[in-house]
Amino acid sequence: MIRYVLSRLVIAFLLLLGLITLSFGLVSLLPGNPAVALLGEYATPADIARINAQLGLDKPFWDRYLEYMGRTLHGDLGNSFFTGSPVAGEIWTRLPNTLIYLVPGLVLALLMGLGMGALAAYRYGRGADKAFTAGVSVLMAMPEFVLALLLLFIFYQQLHVAPAPLGMLSSADIPPPKVTGSVALDAVIAGNWGTVQSILGRAALPIITMGLFFAAPFGKTVRTGLLQVLNSPQIEFARACGLKPLQVFRYALSDVRAALMTYMVLLFAAALSGAAIVESVFSWPGVGGWSLDGVLKGDVPVIQGFVLIMGATSLLGYVLLDALITLLDPRTRSGVIQGKKGPSKLRPAAEPAGQPG
Repeated sequence: MIRYVLSRLVIAFLLLLGLITLSFGLVSLLPGNPAVALLGEYATPADIARINAQLGLDKPFWDRYLEYMGRTLHGDLGNSFFTGSPVAGEIWTRLPNTLIYLVPGLVLALLMGLGMGALAAYRYGRGADKAFTAGVSVLMAMPEFVLALLLLFIFYQQLHVAPAPLGMLSSADIPPPKVTGSVALDAVIAGNWGTVQSILGRAALPIITMGLFFAAPFGKTVRTGLLQVLNSPQIEFARACGLKPLQVFRYALSDVRAALMTYMVLLFAAALSGAAIVESVFSWPGVGGWSLDGVLKGDVPVIQGFVLIMGATSLLGYVLLDALITLLDPRTRSGVIQGKKGPSKLRPAAEPAGQPG
């Protein structure tokens, strides 16, 4: 098992090197000059050459690549071209703000998707299944920003039960003393529970947006997987043995848990990548909106840093997923112990022909 996890870590490290190379190459080969974006369209050639020299953009491609690879492997993601602040520091400051609504939103999506998908599979072809199919079709056809705007219209504009989408704090909230740079973490450290409560209240609509948006595809995956298992020979055999329907259904859930866990990691990666939409609608100071602003400005270090952090997070999630599935699934675990495909050495040898069993 240790050898298996170490091999996955080695593969993840090689993939991370490829991700570093890909992010540098794609961003560096894009048309346009960051110096022009910094200085404006009326900049003189001398000013552009001076800024290129300051940013190191006048160096040959391979020199810049090797320098970027060395800095990145040491945890230095460079500085923003526009603000001059370290990219790594900006990410670690803003990432907690994103996780405040993203993690609860995904938990809500998983609970809703699992419950509704399981109910639809259990009541296949009946009213609950038809209602679930119709609801999933509507939610999956609705873009994320449309869902966010619709929730704002209902709960803020019409019902007046949600705060204005103006960020994490209102004008009446007292900002906590700056310790980590993250408003939420600093409020917890300072014990300013009124500010914490205000932040959680303002995170309610982003959480509901993420929950509804990702509950639909997850619920559809749960329903599809359960229907396949419920029609499988092993489940038919369990029914023939006289097991209770709920017990049979519990066995079916355990049979699809590996596929569902894999889809959970995919959802987390997709939510991280799409956080910019929610944060733009709700003016939320998270890492998604910050990265989108960097893309619009052409801030190369910000773009590269965001791609690397999101890619590294996804790779780590896949490594942990492989290890967890190996621990939970005896079939996978036996394959890891054997180290190869084929019959297990623990099985008894075939009996000679002509002898009784």
